[in-house]
Amino acid sequence: MSDVYRLLGGPGSPYSHKVRAVLRYRHLPHRWIVPLGAFRGSGSLGEGTEIAGAGKRQVPVIQFPDGTYHSDSTPIIDELEKRHPGERSVIPADPGMAFLALVIEEAADEWLPLPMFDYRWNEAADRVFCPRRQMAGWLGSVPEAELGEAAKAFLARQEHLRELLGGTAENRPLLQSTYEELMDAMEAHMATQLFLFGSRPSIADFGLYGQLSQYAVDPTTSSLMKAKAVRLFQWVQLMDDASGIDGEWNAAGDPLSIGARGLLRLAGEVALPMLQAAVDAHLAGKDFHPMVAEIRGHGFKTIARPYQAHTLLWLKQAYAALDKATRARIEPALTESGCLPWLSIRDGEAEKTPPYGMA
Repeated sequence: MSDVYRLLGGPGSPYSHKVRAVLRYRHLPHRWIVPLGAFRGSGSLGEGTEIAGAGKRQVPVIQFPDGTYHSDSTPIIDELEKRHPGERSVIPADPGMAFLALVIEEAADEWLPLPMFDYRWNEAADRVFCPRRQMAGWLGSVPEAELGEAAKAFLARQEHLRELLGGTAENRPLLQSTYEELMDAMEAHMATQLFLFGSRPSIADFGLYGQLSQYAVDPTTSSLMKAKAVRLFQWVQLMDDASGIDGEWNAAGDPLSIGARGLLRLAGEVALPMLQAAVDAHLAGKDFHPMVAEIRGHGFKTIARPYQAHTLLWLKQAYAALDKATRARIEPALTESGCLPWLSIRDGEAEKTPPYGMA
């Protein structure tokens, strides 16, 4: 058992499902564990459990075979690449395509939770189903009164977070339009190929899957996907366990796929402007303060979260580390999508970029 990873995750956590899917695809021995009782609808996640004992307050938490515990899904995936090089890698072999995949993955991680959060905690059917579903997952077999009380507490907690994260009537048209746009792009893409960078899944596919694992379950977003993007709905089921899929990367000179182009545009026009606003707030010492990001002519009001600032700073760092020829080769795609202006390191940002790695 010394080579087995242990993944502690949550039933409604897109990042938990993302890491689990990577472990499955890469044939890395692991155990999937939802620590029952680790969350009861309010308070801190993991109190009195292995999660808290590991010094973590979020999921997923992975325990490596050496016994150490780590969190933060993207650095975990990168660390697995270092530990198991060449074994069904999720990083495209070409460094330019690998960077574009990373842009899409980060955009999925940081933007897609926002529409999902708004649908999940605003729509009537979701407000009934989602808190009960997640609390049933966290609590296991408990009496109805206990489940109902936990679900009620969880709903109140998430309603407050929804407002903080930008789930408001003012922002809702933008949030919902990006989900519609994503479905359109991916449904068109899947008429030509299943994955974004070849006939095998990349880190971009897994980042997208993690978020859509929840969209495909929650009542409103699931109904929309089933009605408008049946291929995408079935793709989510496929990505849950892609352990039987083999394939190849597209060649570096091949045109970008329909899906990659569409998701890069969402990154450049929506996600990266929000992340830059978080960076600006971070540099101004205004973490967790209200901020406004200008997105497609809309002043998107949310709070400035330092982790979002870190993700863009790391992305800029990764872009700067590419060699000149690679940057020149992918520049047209970054320009066309609107990503390029957000990837240059601005004054004061290098000094504020924290070391990249697992938490």
